[in-house]
Amino acid sequence: MNEPSPIPPAADDDLDAPLIAPDAVERLLPGGASESLTPDADLLDPSDYAAFYGFDTHPFADALRPDLYFRTEAQDAALGALRLAVRDGMSVALVTGPSGSGKSLLSQLALRGFDRARVEPALILVSPGMGKTALLKLLAAELGLPLPERPTPAQDLLHAIHQRVLALYSEGRRAVVVVDECHFLTADSLHMIRTLTNLETESEKLVTVLLFGESAFARRLRHPRYASLQSRIVLRHALAPMDRRDVEQYVKFRVMMAGRLDPLFAPDTFDPLYEATGGIPRRINACCTRALIAGAARRAPIIDAALIRGADAP
Repeated sequence: MNEPSPIPPAADDDLDAPLIAPDAVERLLPGGASESLTPDADLLDPSDYAAFYGFDTHPFADALRPDLYFRTEAQDAALGALRLAVRDGMSVALVTGPSGSGKSLLSQLALRGFDRARVEPALILVSPGMGKTALLKLLAAELGLPLPERPTPAQDLLHAIHQRVLALYSEGRRAVVVVDECHFLTADSLHMIRTLTNLETESEKLVTVLLFGESAFARRLRHPRYASLQSRIVLRHALAPMDRRDVEQYVKFRVMMAGRLDPLFAPDTFDPLYEATGGIPRRINACCTRALIAGAARRAPIIDAALIRGADAP
């Protein structure tokens, strides 16, 4: 049985490119409208379209915004599972979901919810192909250990981490390792995750690991070589996309939290928005941002279905 490879990073466009090129505005206008923008109507700067619609902040910015967290039953259930795993000292909990479904935001919310008097959190943001030594170095640094100046074998790093979690245990605290983008971990790193869960006293585990990864990661773990790690995953939760009702409430919530109390998205926008995005928050944010830019460029007081359809682009 061939082992699936770690999920490769998505190919990104030029990260230094502007949010939207000036010559792309016409393509965002419904029906390919060709009206030209006069200099004083050029609202392509993100701060301009936010001001035009009366926002205090960008409601659909592509950034982790715990202050704009919209609660759904699926995300509440996932958070509940994570809190239970930490409270009961479970070895591993796993949250998976499609790209853009809110896993990283959940990891941040989980971190915010820890009782620091009882928990010592360590956040590992995995980069593609991260090996076991890099993983252990990051974990050691997160736990407050001084990093050695010389190259250090993984076994020595693991020993130092073990001593640190024992010291935390003596203080009545527990190490909780939050691993975001775990689908990028190599095979040896995943085996090291399993090894971390072996750190224990005679009565209990010393480390809880919370894994956040894309849906394909759960399938990867079915390979026989990961059977031992699989057996340690006590709780697992698959994040589902939002349904049509949640999409509407999400958009209205974001608009309100960004400082605008008057309705902005017309009732006929939510069906095409749901169809275009599949209920994935990142796609909703991108589609709504494009619609807002196009709407501001046209001085449209309300975002309607035509603007949403015009903004429906990958």
